[in-house]
Amino acid sequence: MMSKISTILVDDEVKNNELLNIYLDKYCPNIEIIGIATSVEDAINKINDLRPKLIFLDIVMHDGTGFDVLEGVQHNDFSVVFITAFQEYAVTAFKFNAIDFLLKPIDPKDLITTVNTIEENIKKKLYTTTPQLESVKTSIATKTSDYNFIAIPSTKKIDFIKIDDILYFESDGRYTIIHLMDQTTFFVSKNIGEYDKILAPNYFFRIHKKYLINLKYIININNSDGSNCELVGNLTLPVAKRRKEDLVSFLNIK
Repeated sequence: MMSKISTILVDDEVKNNELLNIYLDKYCPNIEIIGIATSVEDAINKINDLRPKLIFLDIVMHDGTGFDVLEGVQHNDFSVVFITAFQEYAVTAFKFNAIDFLLKPIDPKDLITTVNTIEENIKKKLYTTTPQLESVKTSIATKTSDYNFIAIPSTKKIDFIKIDDILYFESDGRYTIIHLMDQTTFFVSKNIGEYDKILAPNYFFRIHKKYLINLKYIININNSDGSNCELVGNLTLPVAKRRKEDLVSFLNIK
């Protein structure tokens, strides 16, 4: 039997910490709560003093963010579970298995699954590594208030990319190439359909089985046959025939 996992809870709402404490005590016997913090400064101090193996970390608090907490932590031998009430892209980021994540209100079943995964990783000594933590810290340096980003995990780090920085996604079999506005590309092991499900139709549109474009950057549609659309940067991509009508309708083009 493995030893208990020393854990700190960080949330600026006392009731949230109390409820999570109850859930962990009831459903996760291998978790040992050694500290509870309700502010960024309090969290940094307790994490540095107590050096837990696991942190449940609220993303948005009254005096800063969970990322501010990570920036102040002086060691890296721990795992993190981010917790947030934000929907949409905050959820999108963590659904791509970049880092462990729970959505408020916390579902005990999700909590149990997450803790079981962490226990297995600790047994295998798969802690959150320094490069991963450093990437989380630096990638969120801009700290946008709406957290409109997705997480792009790789073997050594996690890149957090703002939605507005993405020009289009390109399918490459089971993989996806993400093209940014600055011409940077990321090659990720996720099917383009997964991005389509989460990002469309608010900001992105699947113009072709191979392409998912950011609607913010569309310049025009070829009016002769509608078989192509132009994006900023003189980029022309094909529009599938069966998707043309939907695209025109979506853009309210008469």
